[in-house]
Amino acid sequence: MKNSLEKLNEISDLTSRHQTYYSFNKDLDASNKYRQGRVSASKWLCDLVYYFIEKENRFIIEFKEHIKEQKKELSQLKDGEYKKGLIDELNLIEDMLNDRNNK
Repeated sequence: MKNSLEKLNEISDLTSRHQTYYSFNKDLDASNKYRQGRVSASKWLCDLVYYFIEKENRFIIEFKEHIKEQKKELSQLKDGEYKKGLIDELNLIEDMLNDRNNK
């Protein structure tokens, strides 16, 4: 099953191809109005995809901020194995999120 970003990128690729196809394919048996409608819808969909990809990126940033804030609060705990376990788990997730952003 594809995740949301993969699906959004797939939609973006498809609508970009449609923009080109309906803008420049003169052999197409379709009216100019129909072609304009397809191009306009494709452009709108590309903008919508961009909006949702950016929204997802902001969601990850906010998630990372919550982790950072939790680590700050944990710094007030007495040092020990429990605290180390909490911090190690949060660090693991932070690293995972940072790796995701670098791909």
